[in-house]
Amino acid sequence: MPQLCKKIPAIALLAISLSVGRAEAQSGCTDPQALNFDVSASQNDGSCLYPATTYFPPQVAELPANLTEASGLEFYDGQLWVHQDGGVAPMLHTLDTLTGAILQTLPLPSLSNVDWEDLAEDATHLYIGDFGNNGGNRTNLRIYKINKTDLLAGTATAEAIDFSFSDQTDFSLAFDASKHDCEAMIALGDSLHLFTKSWPDNMTRRYLLPKTPGTHIAELRDSLAAGFLVTAADVSDEGTVLLLGYSGTTSATGLWLLWDYPGTAVFAGNKRKIEIGSALNMSQAEGIGFSSASAGFICSERISLLPQRLFRFDIQQWLEAPSGVGSERVMGDVAAWPNPFSHELTIRLPTGLPQGATAELLGMDGRSLWRAALRSGENRVATGGIGQGIYLLRVLAPEGIWQYKLVKK
Repeated sequence: MPQLCKKIPAIALLAISLSVGRAEAQSGCTDPQALNFDVSASQNDGSCLYPATTYFPPQVAELPANLTEASGLEFYDGQLWVHQDGGVAPMLHTLDTLTGAILQTLPLPSLSNVDWEDLAEDATHLYIGDFGNNGGNRTNLRIYKINKTDLLAGTATAEAIDFSFSDQTDFSLAFDASKHDCEAMIALGDSLHLFTKSWPDNMTRRYLLPKTPGTHIAELRDSLAAGFLVTAADVSDEGTVLLLGYSGTTSATGLWLLWDYPGTAVFAGNKRKIEIGSALNMSQAEGIGFSSASAGFICSERISLLPQRLFRFDIQQWLEAPSGVGSERVMGDVAAWPNPFSHELTIRLPTGLPQGATAELLGMDGRSLWRAALRSGENRVATGGIGQGIYLLRVLAPEGIWQYKLVKK
């Protein structure tokens, strides 16, 4: 006897939500794209798990020869701003977003570029992070705060925010081995959030720092097992955060997409890792900046024979609910049997289903084991080559997305 798996109409979801709301909000994974989406959860607890995700940002252009170390990127006032790493004169450039050509250069002779690594902005100010610390021994970490109005008028002066990390006690030289290297920063709420580039463990630790000029302690808040060295960060006006980085051993390059978090605790919400290639297609990815709610630009430094580059990105597909989820469009009965299954799995779709439905079986680690096109009626899929365990069956169609946990015996 097949076990029917029905999509829950929106009116039923509303009834569940109201019922839960009268008692106590139920926590769980609230993202329909997640492997462990909980239709009954009304409060996101940050537990969402996602399948392995790969995306290749399209290249806009190679950057000019005099921008070999484009390290910090920010988009504001309709312009794409970039700076270079340490060792060059302190200056900002604006870039043509179609060709990567330099449109304008703004010298900042009153500043010092020891190791500029990232740009951040809020409504009134631009922040330049002079906090690159590959040796782990710097005691002159600094962020420059520049009024945007003055910057656009060409009369910019900067105030200095000097700081040290709250948990750093050892300042001995440890080149490419320190936990307190830093190349990423965002302005969120009333604070600057710093994300470290931790060489020993590929973690990134988040520190909070006041935006007020003066000397401060950057306080450690929490951490994320990034799996790569974080080299840049940005936050959209809507609060979506992206962390960019690469592996120091394999050059594999990736993003962390962070959203739907409480307050400004960016590691406490949804966290999705997106692989975007390696140095072969990305060079050494060093800067990222939103230009809209879901799109923006990535810049990279030259590495060996691989040139400095400018890319576009768009993450909209991972921020929106799949079509049909939470709506009143009900496709009808979808069934999968037997459960547990052995050498064959039958998936039944309702009669009259439009073309374009597919099924995908994923391991609980998010790895896709097979993907097949479906038709109306019964579809039999051979599963003899799949080992014992718990799997997630995903059925995707123009009308919606359906998910089931299945057991292979």
